Amino acid sequence: MFDEACPHLSREGLAPSSSPVACLWVGNSIDQVRGDRHAHIFLLYVVSEHRRRGIGKALMQYVENWALTRGDRQIGLQVFKSNQPALNLYNQLGYQTQSLWMVKSLDYKKI
Repeated sequence: MFDEACPHLSREGLAPSSSPVACLWVGNSIDQVRGDRHAHIFLLYVVSEHRRRGIGKALMQYVENWALTRGDRQIGLQVFKSNQPALNLYNQLGYQTQSLWMVKSLDYKKI
């Protein structure tokens, strides 16, 4: 998959037994408004020393191509608002905020 998703990146210095430099987990989700199936990125991670080399962007483009071949009309993902590098990448690639995930911390000592 590395060669297919990242054809512009060199494998130089990466032995076949090297540790992975990135992880991508993508699958299906259902649009809560329209009910359509679409691609959802559950995890995208690039090891810190391999960041800023285009790997994340290449993997995102790989997912987009995969989703298009399936006929999906959108790709969804979640990202922490504190993850500014990821937010920058997603914004650069045309992703837009559609919803907010809200949480409330509970004081279990009150029980």
